[in-house]
Amino acid sequence: MAPRIEFERDVFSSTGWTLLVDGAAQSHVDADDPTRLFFEYVRRIGNVIDALAAPGAPITVLHLGGGAMSLARYVAATRPDSRQLVVEADARLVALVTERLSLPEASGVSVMVADARDALAGLDPEPRFDLVIVDLYSRLEAPAFVDEPAFLGACLARLAPAGVMVVNVADEPGGPRLAAQARGIARADPAADLLVAGSPAVLAGAEEGNAVIVAGPAIPPRVVERLRDAGPFPAEVLQGARLDAVLWGAC
Repeated sequence: MAPRIEFERDVFSSTGWTLLVDGAAQSHVDADDPTRLFFEYVRRIGNVIDALAAPGAPITVLHLGGGAMSLARYVAATRPDSRQLVVEADARLVALVTERLSLPEASGVSVMVADARDALAGLDPEPRFDLVIVDLYSRLEAPAFVDEPAFLGACLARLAPAGVMVVNVADEPGGPRLAAQARGIARADPAADLLVAGSPAVLAGAEEGNAVIVAGPAIPPRVVERLRDAGPFPAEVLQGARLDAVLWGAC
């Protein structure tokens, strides 16, 4: 059965819309202000985007998972002339989103309807991306391959030398999905730099919620600082021994 797709008006803004898939909030877009990122985990990814390069400088981005393309719109608004590719498996969702919330002209955003794993395998080796965002959920569940080292390694292989991968992880108490995701990245590339950002209660496994994993050859210090200092609060960033103690202890 095809998922039920709806658009609900934002009670906080007359120009905001929430995309619902089978009744669950999946994305939020403010048609007049795409820099307004509503969900906490999306704002944290926005912090990575803000710190990845000099303010306003264009970047190249691969989005695996489209939704309402909130982050693609954010990049287009804050970093004009960026080149972006959005990969979304649901052709009906893409059609409804682009009809209801069309992308601005000359946005630099291309959309590919494809399975994320197949799309990665079919992309040309060049160009590499400054940022790869992995946000793959259907009916609140991620596909099994998202945890696989082969898939995560393919994502890391698409990065430019100074690029990073960001993964949204929606988890239950205890953090099993976060641990599995981090374990998959470590197996894919043991030398990769790795951090996790989110609410302290979520990172400790005390509550369900979303966390953000950032990985790459070398995560720029300004990304770490931005994630720690810019919120949404409460915010915690785990790296190194502290990250190991939380994640590997949760496995």
